[in-house]
Amino acid sequence: MRESEHNQPDPSEPDRQKRAGGVAAGVAGTVSGSVIGFLFVGYALGEYFDSNPGAAVVGLVVGIVVGFYNLAKAMGITK
Repeated sequence: MRESEHNQPDPSEPDRQKRAGGVAAGVAGTVSGSVIGFLFVGYALGEYFDSNPGAAVVGLVVGIVVGFYNLAKAMGITK
């Protein structure tokens, strides 16, 4: 390669940044959605079985575990 080609910016860099931003937004939506979703399901089950706030707390914990598992999966830590 010539000297002038080494100093040129990589044309795919903006595309890589857009892709990384999209992945980050997707992961954030997945984590927050699982936490809020399981919290809601726990609350609804607690109302049905008259065990609030215990079921809501269990739903919150399950949502956090599922959300962080999906985060680890997106980061490539798990399979």
